[in-house]
Amino acid sequence: MIRCISLAGRSNRLGCLRCDMRFYLVLEQYHIMETLIQMTQVHHNRLRPKASWFSVCLICFLLFSSLQAFGQTLIVSPQNDELSERLEAEALSLSVEDDEPPSDVIAAARGDYARLLAVTYEAGFFGAEISIRLAGHEAAEIDVFDTIRSVRPVDIRINLGAPFRFGRTEVSPLAPQTNLPEKFAPGAIASTEAIRSAGASALEAWREASHAKARVSSQDIVARHRQNRLDVQLRIDPGPALRFGALNVPDDSSVRAKRLRAISDLPSGAPYHPADLERVRRRLFETGAFDSVVVRERDTPNEDGTLDVDVEVTDADPRRVGFGIKIEQQAGFSFEAFWLKRNTFGGAERLRFDADIDGVGDDTGGIDVHVGASLSIPGFRRADDTLTLFANLERLDEVAFESDLVEFGVRRDRKLQDGALVVGLGGLFRFAETKDSFGTRRFQHLVLTWDAVLDRRDDKLDSISGRYFEVSAEPFVGLADDSGTGIRLTGDARAYRALGSQTVLAGRVQLGSVVGSARDETPPEFLFFSGGGGTVRGQSFQSLSIETPTGLIGGRGFLGASLELRQKISDTLGVVGFFDVGYISDESFFADGESHAGVGIGVRYFTSLGPIRADIGFPLGGDSEDSFGLFVGIGQAF
Repeated sequence: MIRCISLAGRSNRLGCLRCDMRFYLVLEQYHIMETLIQMTQVHHNRLRPKASWFSVCLICFLLFSSLQAFGQTLIVSPQNDELSERLEAEALSLSVEDDEPPSDVIAAARGDYARLLAVTYEAGFFGAEISIRLAGHEAAEIDVFDTIRSVRPVDIRINLGAPFRFGRTEVSPLAPQTNLPEKFAPGAIASTEAIRSAGASALEAWREASHAKARVSSQDIVARHRQNRLDVQLRIDPGPALRFGALNVPDDSSVRAKRLRAISDLPSGAPYHPADLERVRRRLFETGAFDSVVVRERDTPNEDGTLDVDVEVTDADPRRVGFGIKIEQQAGFSFEAFWLKRNTFGGAERLRFDADIDGVGDDTGGIDVHVGASLSIPGFRRADDTLTLFANLERLDEVAFESDLVEFGVRRDRKLQDGALVVGLGGLFRFAETKDSFGTRRFQHLVLTWDAVLDRRDDKLDSISGRYFEVSAEPFVGLADDSGTGIRLTGDARAYRALGSQTVLAGRVQLGSVVGSARDETPPEFLFFSGGGGTVRGQSFQSLSIETPTGLIGGRGFLGASLELRQKISDTLGVVGFFDVGYISDESFFADGESHAGVGIGVRYFTSLGPIRADIGFPLGGDSEDSFGLFVGIGQAF
């Protein structure tokens, strides 16, 4: 409740003086009618019957249009276009259809007083006067039991008055490290939104201090109309400090209750903190076994000072099939498909089979085929850990080599920083038979893998802000005569910055290095090439490599960079300008290498699945055999 200290005799009605386009149109129509009427009066004796009837019909038509335009009016004073739009959207009496009964219009108008008043309070106008007239009668004074034939026109006038500013502001008691919003301070524009934000900030701070049932116990809000000031005093009842109690899981889920609790990992007995509830929800949802997850604390604490938590889940369909396609002018078509079985053994496990076909219809090699299978077990040993068993079978027919390989292994991923950072550790056995400029060779390797991904992007498919970092280290040990020992290092960094509301500058840097292994003892899949959609658009696929007396091989060092300027020109269409550069060296640390670059433009069509990308790149330097490259896919290039 807001207590008002107002001037004597202040009206309770509100009105506004902003004329919308309909009002101006009506005035112009009346000017036209005036002219026609005068012409008809002056020349009445000389008008032929047909012309006279035409004038009368035209006048009637314009009069009817004018009355229709005057069917509803919203005028705000002083003029405030943004607030006028919000008021018009809240005024239900302006949106009632003409054929609706008068009682519906009256009911809507009577409810509009409170709705419009709430909008003015939200904007900081606590002395506004509102008048809603139906066919010339104030809506608040119309008896709903009266028989009324017409309630048109609807005329709403709002006199905002001067905006109010905060006078005295107080919220107490406050938890340690409470940060009240800057807009809730003496001298700032007063608004109910600022008051709500202050109350919410105070309650959230108490909840983070383990007082889960903190509430606003009282509020005293005084509007001083003479000074246009609003005094606000909020009293907080923090309630007792609580600890987490039991986690109650559903009995109707196909995931076992024991596994639900293990994946959730609610810290029972620990001090309450709302972030722990969000972690429980995230852990369950990211298993992929559920369509929805709701985590809700009980309304009433237990007598021992604990607070129980309820979990509600909706199981996802046990099976899922998906597919995708990518098109590049140089690399041809790429197809991928997968089959997924959720909750394979009743513990939210995921069994997945993948199949990829790359290079269909290209002129830079043959067709690459990949078939893989994996089994993921979430909540393995720890709630944020996932154990994955996998096996892959590949046939690669690239520009510089051919390879048949089999690998199988295991890895364990741990999520940190509430899932933004993922660190993985694993190992695999790898067997390959390759044919390249060194001839036919057989490789056998034990490979250890370590990688970390930090993803702070706002949107993975169409980032506007944020950062992305990925690093990996793969020590490999040769188990056969032709198999060398070394380490493969890679890195990928991306950054995004908004330049206004419609423009984004995006940058990417990639690097790679193979250390310790001679190039003739290193599997060609471990070496680096540049050119194509993933590195330098406009250059031919894998066109930059190392030339030897017997043919081409990949480099042991790679450095790539990309820069994009993305401009959105409508809700569904955008354009992109880009520049890519790539560098390949025979040495591990980027010595004695060669580079090439590409430049181009692209179009983005924005859909609910993400932007559909079409880029045309042109080569700069290098030995590309193509004059341009076309790249089509879903999502931004990076």
